[in-house]
Amino acid sequence: MNNKHFVSKPVKITQAIFGLNAAIWLIIGIGTLVRMSQTSTNQAIVLWVIAILIFGNAGAMLFSVWLIGQRKRLFYLAALAVLLVNIILTFTDQFGLLDFLTLIIDLILLGIMLVKRQAFWNQG
Repeated sequence: MNNKHFVSKPVKITQAIFGLNAAIWLIIGIGTLVRMSQTSTNQAIVLWVIAILIFGNAGAMLFSVWLIGQRKRLFYLAALAVLLVNIILTFTDQFGLLDFLTLIIDLILLGIMLVKRQAFWNQG
């Protein structure tokens, strides 16, 4: 099944989970923006920076959905890098319930991507 247009089940599942992860980060970003109205000016600046980083992360997750769909080894590695950076950054901040949820999702993604790695790029 080296058909260029064939998308394997692991690829579809991984794309869906990356999409779910992006949606969670979008919700977290929106929540951060909502909290800005309840803070002082100095805290609002910090929350803006955090919100930008969160939306950037959501964008990277969405971009990874596209990368994975291209079924090229370099793109697979780029999506894997997005995932690994996300896992590492989880531990650089306060660790709460949402961090735990996204970490579990990231670890599931990592497992699928490593175990089924050859499904993510064309062999021919």
